[in-house]
Amino acid sequence: MIKKIILICLIVISLLSPLLDVQTAYAGGLQGGICNGPDEVMTILVIGADTRSVGYLYGLADTTMVFRVDFKNREVSVMGFPRDLWVEIPDVEEDNGRTHGKLNQAYFFGTEGMGYYDGPGYGAGLMQATFKHNWGFEIDHYIVINMRIFRDVIDAIGGIKVYNPAPVYSYHQKNKPKVLTGGYYFSGNDALLYARYRDPRNVNDRVDRHAIILKALFEQIFSISMIPKIPEVIGLYKGNILTDMHLAEISQFLCLAARMEEDGIKFTRIPKDDLYIPDWEGFVWLEKEPGTIELLLNDFQAGTWPE
Repeated sequence: MIKKIILICLIVISLLSPLLDVQTAYAGGLQGGICNGPDEVMTILVIGADTRSVGYLYGLADTTMVFRVDFKNREVSVMGFPRDLWVEIPDVEEDNGRTHGKLNQAYFFGTEGMGYYDGPGYGAGLMQATFKHNWGFEIDHYIVINMRIFRDVIDAIGGIKVYNPAPVYSYHQKNKPKVLTGGYYFSGNDALLYARYRDPRNVNDRVDRHAIILKALFEQIFSISMIPKIPEVIGLYKGNILTDMHLAEISQFLCLAARMEEDGIKFTRIPKDDLYIPDWEGFVWLEKEPGTIELLLNDFQAGTWPE
């Protein structure tokens, strides 16, 4: 949220751009100019790292989402992945020879501080390689944001409005839910806690709650009252996240996001019915049928799922 979520791709991307370029992107979008995006689809891996420190030397991928950006049809789809999904992690081998782990560990082993991976992009680069190795899915770009920036950005935009569809429990509080069903106005810290609560009793798990937060971010960032404040937010936080996106690509995405209707973004996830928890030590998710995730990602890339 972001993580898992991190998450927050729309505001995160705007934080990356120099102030003048972002203002230009908004002016072009809001005055009816075209965004000059590519004809082909752009895929962006968005990672919410669980480190609370300023940098990105270490950390697990607390949130993992893939954005499919279609400039031609003005559509964005977001697919969330459970952090405990069991995968083979390529190009890295621990001292004990283990080559598999949870999806969130693919980012961890790739971080600069761990020193296991010498490819480009450190943790995000190894995560991209993991997607390709396990499911043949190639990702064009990445964005990484840590929990501290996630929290501060939400506070900077004045908080977010969310509707929580089911009680949320935590391992640390057994007798009653941490969050009841209903509407809330979350600060940055509230949103971070909401995104990270874990408990088997939760009907909607972290992946679902990350999507709820991301939708709320989109609504708040592009509200009429917030748009004039965006340059100030950008000035405060630009340069504090990791990405391999060029300025032109950032501006194109920002322009598209500003022009889209709220229902132009589709949120999806790997269906829980396609996964199961094996009788191992530790909590991990596996595919019930090998190849299911690869087929879902193929349909996701083709724009045929979700409908």
